[in-house]
Amino acid sequence: MTKAMKSLEFHFHNGGVWEIPMEHVGDIWIGRITTSYGRINGQGDIVEIHPCKTFKIEILPDADVFQSNSIVQGGLMGGMFENVVNNNDLEYLTIHWSSGRESEIYFPFKASTTDKVDNVYMSSKVKDNGNLCIVINREATVDDIFE
Repeated sequence: MTKAMKSLEFHFHNGGVWEIPMEHVGDIWIGRITTSYGRINGQGDIVEIHPCKTFKIEILPDADVFQSNSIVQGGLMGGMFENVVNNNDLEYLTIHWSSGRESEIYFPFKASTTDKVDNVYMSSKVKDNGNLCIVINREATVDDIFE
């Protein structure tokens, strides 16, 4: 039986979440997923994580819907595309499979300064056709990958 992706759930460094059904996803590439084990600051359980080396995705305009439980916050935002482009703070991705299983993939992440949560490895833009393009890569930007 083949695994099919049902949806992608993006997790922002600030705690926000954005879920996108696969019918709203164009091109996607998650490169070099590995398995790591670790614990931070010597506390808590040792956990298994799956970081990737590179990530790129093109998301169709139908996914540009702000998702929030807060009516106040939802009313202030123009949409998720604007949120992504302005903040560049994606931290990890949960893949929801058609089988009901989930996989968490962590992106390369480095804050630009100690008091900011933006990811220096992430770049994003909305193309003329309305699609959101995101690249998380130590060596390339969204302009290098998407024309």
